[in-house]
Amino acid sequence: MFGPDWLLDRAITFIERTHRVEHLKSDELAAMLAGSAPPLLFDTRTIEEYEMSHIATALRLDQDITLEAFEDRYAFLVAGRNTVVYCSVGQRSSDLLERVESVCLKAGARSLRNLRGGIFRWYNEGRTVINAGGVTDDIHRYDPIWGMMVEERR
Repeated sequence: MFGPDWLLDRAITFIERTHRVEHLKSDELAAMLAGSAPPLLFDTRTIEEYEMSHIATALRLDQDITLEAFEDRYAFLVAGRNTVVYCSVGQRSSDLLERVESVCLKAGARSLRNLRGGIFRWYNEGRTVINAGGVTDDIHRYDPIWGMMVEERR
């Protein structure tokens, strides 16, 4: 009853109630990534989390980036693009998205969304994650409590 999906669903409900950003389901992201105009994908986790595994094509975005630095480095990339951010479950990425939203909209982003359930939901649904060596079954669990939301791969 209180398995990884139940815990993750509770976290998602809390995040969606406390953040006004739009949330994108993982199957929708998978379809977008397979399409002719894939979204710009940002991973807002730590370097250690990102290096262990991330979603293919994701750029790592430092959680503490200033608005000025974000505008300088990424405004040209978001222009005219659908943009999706993620972290482990969606808390940190929702926070960051709320912070950079005005810069993205000013730059002409087509849409801005947070991956619902983050990389944990993506991973739990059996989708591919990669690292520098290619496809991997490893995922950073953030900490022991959050890690309880991750299903073991067989």
